Amino acid sequence: MVSFVPSDPKNTAQNLLVKRSGVARSTELLFTTVGLAARFPKGESGQYLEVEVPHPNVIEKMYLSAVAIREHFYLLAGEESPKDRLYKALSSHPSARLTELRLAWRLKSIEHALSSDQSISKSHMERAFNVLANPALKESFDRIRFDDDALPLFPYGGYGSILVEGRLVEDGKAFIGNRILAFKPEMAEKKVSILLRSCEFLPDRIVCHDSRRKLEVWLDGGLLPGLNWDPSWNNWKHWIRSRLEVEATFVTSAKERLEQGERIVSKWCVALPSRLRVVVPEGLMADIVGARAFHALLGRHADLIRQIAAQIESHPAEHSLVEKWFRDFNAEPGLRPQHVSWQPDHDEFCFEELRKRSKTWFLFRDEYLFVWHKILIAEIPALGHATYIFSRPANLEEFMAAYGKTERDDVRRNRHDVASRLGFIGRVVRGQRKMRWLNDVLKRAGEQVEVGDTPDWPGASG
Repeated sequence: MVSFVPSDPKNTAQNLLVKRSGVARSTELLFTTVGLAARFPKGESGQYLEVEVPHPNVIEKMYLSAVAIREHFYLLAGEESPKDRLYKALSSHPSARLTELRLAWRLKSIEHALSSDQSISKSHMERAFNVLANPALKESFDRIRFDDDALPLFPYGGYGSILVEGRLVEDGKAFIGNRILAFKPEMAEKKVSILLRSCEFLPDRIVCHDSRRKLEVWLDGGLLPGLNWDPSWNNWKHWIRSRLEVEATFVTSAKERLEQGERIVSKWCVALPSRLRVVVPEGLMADIVGARAFHALLGRHADLIRQIAAQIESHPAEHSLVEKWFRDFNAEPGLRPQHVSWQPDHDEFCFEELRKRSKTWFLFRDEYLFVWHKILIAEIPALGHATYIFSRPANLEEFMAAYGKTERDDVRRNRHDVASRLGFIGRVVRGQRKMRWLNDVLKRAGEQVEVGDTPDWPGASG
């Protein structure tokens, strides 16, 4: 006989099912939402993982046996289970890289759909791929398949809904789980835009680790055909401008860090490798080739750039003077004056729209000073920086001498009346639309606005 006993009628997040077999001892089933499942306590309970119960009512704590985790997630069900069962599920090998695992997963999925042999379910194959594609889980599996006493990781750190068989402890406040019947992680479908230069290039994968959005995505050669990267790309990746559009199923995971000796746990979203789609932009290869070449160009002229950068730290230098310095030192034709202070997040559209309308322009610290017909513009062409606009000075040399002794914050706050003396008109705060920003600048300059629009700034969508 089986009876269903809700722990609390007002809280459906946790329910207790009691299954009675007619003998003195009963077996309980618990269905509940769970949180962090990351640590095995030491001591007598060392083989039981403590699992957070975020909505405790009758049950306040839950413990899962290491055996239950091994059997459910790693398909290691006692001595009769093959020690390499996850690899067998994909017809793969322990030395296989992520690209090879993805290919194996795709082939087995097709084979499974066409075959009448259903001895291994598609869910088991998907579980095998998602475990083996995760470096930490693969290491855990390789460890526990050779060592029965090794403690397994709970995949992705918990967070989800679980149905587990076990027993209540004597006080009725804790549950000991000896068998996992079902687990559904906390999941969400997301579309995200990933800036390739913010990723880390590893031998078998590209890791996109976004601490602001708390997202993590792993990409491999099976998702990016023809992109033959290696770890040396990390030296010049900051010049890559392309973005990848990713659609994925993200599971809630846990990340730990130590802060002043205290263990801090935060929730992240990690893309499941089996449910990952990537849209590669046109021009990606050209962007990569250009980024590598630009990095090499700057490297060959590093000493010259450093000397000029020191000069413009205190005195604005007109672009024609910088060009003369380049010629004097036989710089390559591809080196441009703006490259002295160019940064990876600088936007060419912003720079070129201001430069082409200029009578002349100057380099100063990390800014570019553009002299128009009626105004002078101080610009750092990157997101997070506003465009500063001044009336065009009657004496440009005096303006540059005075501006060289000020900071942007001095102008903004008009310290010592500097904004008034320099003829400060105002700031144009850059939003997400390029043309809107440009038209706001043109209006301040008394020039005709332009019709049309362009895509967002690189990085505007995060």
